[in-house]
Amino acid sequence: MAHGGIIATLLDEVMGKVCRFREVRAVTAELNVEYLKPVNVQNEIVVEGWETEHKGRNLFHVGEIRNAAGDVLARGKGRFVIIGGAKKV
Repeated sequence: MAHGGIIATLLDEVMGKVCRFREVRAVTAELNVEYLKPVNVQNEIVVEGWETEHKGRNLFHVGEIRNAAGDVLARGKGRFVIIGGAKKV
């Protein structure tokens, strides 16, 4: 089974990547993880994140880890603070 710290890291990473859709740099300010079911490292998982709210410099995201059957194994909620403007390409 996956260690809780690895699960938290996966959720933090996927929620952090959602910031790219806004083309901003942001850092994790708060992270809350719900461990719902064991995450078996022998099985494939799906890790997905999305934005739920944007208030000023604060972005609120949710992330989920699911098994192949679609069962939610862990859920994270995070607040990310924008530290820079639009990315320069």
